[in-house]
Amino acid sequence: MDRQSNSSNQEKEDRISGLPDPILCHILSFLPTKDAVATSILSSRWRLVWTSLTNLCFDDRLCLQHEDAYDPINGASTMFENFVNRVLVLSYPVNINKFSLHCCKLRYLACLHSWVSIAMMRNVREIELSIKMDSFMPTELPESIYTSRTLEVLKLNSDFAISLPPSGLCFPSLKILHVKIDDGVDNLIETLLSNCPVLEDLSIMVHLYGHFATFNISSRILKRLTLRFLHEGELNLTEHHVVITAPNLDYLSIVDWAPVSYMLYELHSLTKVVVDFSMLYAIGPYNELSVCSEQAAPYVVQLLKGITNTKFLSLSCGTISVLDRVAVDSFPTFPNLTCLEVEILSGWELLSVLLSSAPNLESLLLGTVFRFNCEWTEPQFVPDCLLYHVKTIKIEGFQSEKDQLKLIQFLLKNGQVLDTLIISLQSMLPQKMGLKDKLYQKLLMFERGSKTCKVKVL
Repeated sequence: MDRQSNSSNQEKEDRISGLPDPILCHILSFLPTKDAVATSILSSRWRLVWTSLTNLCFDDRLCLQHEDAYDPINGASTMFENFVNRVLVLSYPVNINKFSLHCCKLRYLACLHSWVSIAMMRNVREIELSIKMDSFMPTELPESIYTSRTLEVLKLNSDFAISLPPSGLCFPSLKILHVKIDDGVDNLIETLLSNCPVLEDLSIMVHLYGHFATFNISSRILKRLTLRFLHEGELNLTEHHVVITAPNLDYLSIVDWAPVSYMLYELHSLTKVVVDFSMLYAIGPYNELSVCSEQAAPYVVQLLKGITNTKFLSLSCGTISVLDRVAVDSFPTFPNLTCLEVEILSGWELLSVLLSSAPNLESLLLGTVFRFNCEWTEPQFVPDCLLYHVKTIKIEGFQSEKDQLKLIQFLLKNGQVLDTLIISLQSMLPQKMGLKDKLYQKLLMFERGSKTCKVKVL
């Protein structure tokens, strides 16, 4: 009887509540702060656990669920502001690791300044701000944020006005900066880089409004750079000029509406590059606006010539659409490239050229854009990388088209060291399971250059 009682007590024992506070706090750190604070009602054991949180993540979308929530007196906006104030007052850690604020209805700028200042006093390491004010003007950042010696990560996901202090030097410990700006007003990017002594990761979203803008990005310590240009107005080649000089840059991502002028210098350390020019996917390869591709082609080649050291290269369908108009002999060689990802929009003609430009390629990912049948013509010469180095090939968006089967047949036949070929069927294809069986039967008929190659159909 006693044994049964002891067994029952063990089953009812709350082992989680018995964990030390630091472990419980670590568990709560994965929850929104609102939910973490709500655990205080579980029992007396949990009443004060949340007050030791070092990650404070506030999101007013958890409060603003009804139209009447915007009432200025009793609405959820007031409740949210009161909640943030209460948490900051009642929590007592010496240091705050992360302060995150998402607010789609912030009524008073003073609240933002107060909250950020408290985080600064508690030696915050990471700040992420995404807010919307009633004003149409950019939101001013608190002055204390520029001089913090503990702040290492700053992510500004809204329109903030960055006003550097008169001394020039700012963000003395900042390693990661994500920011949105309009055009290149006052050479903000160049000024930031010259005054942030340890910045390693820079992500910039730029809104362009049709006039000429120059962006000079020069840094000897920058390791990661993400550029995203959003174009306002009519579809055209907006005039902007980008110069990048970064000898220690490891990662580069460029997302632009249309390629203009990218001059790249001293990118000796590159290992991964993503190039996404989306305009030509939007307008299509066969309409009257395709003349833009011919205008843009020299700019894309110019960019590629600056990234020939990279080991990983991803090219979007818009980028490939531009490169279709480039002369074969103008393609640069990528001697270190081991992984290539490409999206095909209108045809596979360029694929053999890309493979020939990457003599040491080991992994190839091919994506087919839905609705376009990509034509394949077997090249006169088999690229060396396919004969001696390519071990993995994945084809996504397979639509059971005749030309796609010809391409697969070519790859299987000439992939002398191929280990794995993965074919992913287009998810919207009807009778997908039946097509998988038929495809397997066809693949069994194809000649294989590698006797150890495994073929998978997903």
